[in-house]
Amino acid sequence: MEAQSRDMASEAKAVHEVLPNVVPLWEVFSTLIPSGPGKMVEPFVWNGKELLKELKRIAYDVKLGGEVERRVLVPVNPGLKKLGLYTATHTIYVGFQIVLPGEVAGAHRHTPFASRFMIKGEAWTTVDGVEISFREGDFITTPRWAWHDHVNRSSEPAIWMDALDTPIPKFLLASTFQDYGEEVQPLMTGDLYTRSVSTGLTPAFSLDWTKAASPPLKFAWNDTYGMLKDLASISDGSPYEGVTVMMKDPSTGRDVSGSLGADMTLLKSGTRTKSHRHTMSVVYYVVKGRGTITVEGKTLPWGESDIIALTPWAYHELANEGPGEAVLFSINDRPLLTSVGVYREEPENK
Repeated sequence: MEAQSRDMASEAKAVHEVLPNVVPLWEVFSTLIPSGPGKMVEPFVWNGKELLKELKRIAYDVKLGGEVERRVLVPVNPGLKKLGLYTATHTIYVGFQIVLPGEVAGAHRHTPFASRFMIKGEAWTTVDGVEISFREGDFITTPRWAWHDHVNRSSEPAIWMDALDTPIPKFLLASTFQDYGEEVQPLMTGDLYTRSVSTGLTPAFSLDWTKAASPPLKFAWNDTYGMLKDLASISDGSPYEGVTVMMKDPSTGRDVSGSLGADMTLLKSGTRTKSHRHTMSVVYYVVKGRGTITVEGKTLPWGESDIIALTPWAYHELANEGPGEAVLFSINDRPLLTSVGVYREEPENK
């Protein structure tokens, strides 16, 4: 066996000398197809209250416009930061944005899919000419390559969490950004796709890459929380995920995008989910409550406003350790993994 290893090494060296940009497969097989997912994404909890406090502090010193396209603080996974990457997981970027009363975050568009969960206040976003208002607890989407700008017409700051699939088009070498050229876009009466379906007036040309391929979606907090409460009144939900609702496009029944999905979870007081793992990564935002997440035997506490990064393919369990219910909003990459056939989940056999 040792002699065979020396022969393999000498053969590989010979290949390198003759063809410097060619490698034998046996040298790199475990790198190309590892036995398990890498551990570059670390489980981590960011202190949300401190982050939001700092965001409010800088709001009046950092002005929008010029080099500051958006006033945002970005949670960076410590494992990815070592690699020069600045996202919460390898597929999910989240950022915390603040827009002050009377301010406008100017119009642009990009290939990453974007979504927003309102934490405090109210704002209006225009997506391909369609204006949508969203307030505390609402979740809205911005499809790929859709023009969008944000304005705060209220008397209080608006703070929300952005969630984008920024790393995905970047790694596919397909990431594109374009500035609109004007601060805001003109408004239309309803999105073109819905108007076309409802009126039968079909454009004789393709809107793809001119307008986003799908309309924006909005999930109102009252609807989402109301559904959770009703479900919780009759069930404890999944033993692995608690009482969870998945947000789907009502016109298609599909996830909010082809790459990212969004869920809302309610954990009753005293709930501890069973340990399991899945190939998707998840970023949670704690809407209310407090508890812990245990990942591969390491327990991390979390509380209201905290942000939690969950590593893919790591055994984990959530526990609500507060006197009342806990509610967690989450973004995941389940749709992407499902579409390419690599989504898996399994319970831990203790």
